Amino acid sequence: MLTGKVVRIRWVKMYPSAHNHVAIGDVLLETPHYLTLLCKTYHFGHGVGTKKAFLVPNAYVGGIVEGEKAIRSVPWSQIEVINELPEGTDWNVRAIVEDSGLCELQNEHKTVVTRAMSARQE
Repeated sequence: MLTGKVVRIRWVKMYPSAHNHVAIGDVLLETPHYLTLLCKTYHFGHGVGTKKAFLVPNAYVGGIVEGEKAIRSVPWSQIEVINELPEGTDWNVRAIVEDSGLCELQNEHKTVVTRAMSARQE
């Protein structure tokens, strides 16, 4: 059961121009059909790591677009990977894209959002 836990999920969207998608946040509800999170989303494609700059909501920086904190429901059929994060992980913080291509949250765990290799796959 994931309700009440902090997770990182990667999911796919079913259209050709879709980029990779990651959400990090608190699981509010788990049903047989979807997972509902209070989270931030990160959408990425080619170019991750091209700039070292802080991300701001809805800004395109270093190949990443960061969505605003919101409640989102993602169907199980589109979720590829779920990583349970340590209890109390602060996910509502800035993320940064390093020159190496690593995108991580600026929290005590340095939670990884994505790595350059996975970000360049479309």
